Amino acid sequence: SYSKEDLLDWETRIQKVLGNVPLQYTCELKYDGASISISYENGVLKRAVTRGDGFQGDDATNNIKTIKTIPLILKGNYPNKFDIRGEIILPIKGFEKMNLELIEIGEIPYSNPRNTASGSLKLQDSGEVAKRPLECLLYNLVGNDLGIKSQFEGLKAARNWGFKVPNESILANSIDDVFNFI
Repeated sequence: SYSKEDLLDWETRIQKVLGNVPLQYTCELKYDGASISISYENGVLKRAVTRGDGFQGDDATNNIKTIKTIPLILKGNYPNKFDIRGEIILPIKGFEKMNLELIEIGEIPYSNPRNTASGSLKLQDSGEVAKRPLECLLYNLVGNDLGIKSQFEGLKAARNWGFKVPNESILANSIDDVFNFI
């Protein structure tokens, strides 16, 4: 939605269903990158898959392992088995530096950071992927018996396990707090 009125109408509908209980909202920034789902077992990265066409993704495990913001081994107290989803992004400064280097050697620069990040995951040479300043911003846990009761709690847990989770996330107690976040 792009208006406070739409959100207030939505909140009214939710309150009718739930019975006028206090609501909380997790506010997060939206990132436009390459979607990734990473599987962990016993605290060890097992597999990473892109969204692909929505039904079948590409295995990107070897390339994902080269991204410094993705832990290969988790720390702390984590579930035995779960997936975590996020976005692989190429920050603007890194994208601009990559393009300057290409221009200096007479190559054609990349068109945009999102496509460059996505294309990086498809490279056959993980060493080339490791040279790119890619980051992974994670936002959603999926699994059974995670012991997590809310989205905001999940973000905090993921951060504690070693994932890069944006600090801009907030817990809002009202629609007004949501609009203050925006």
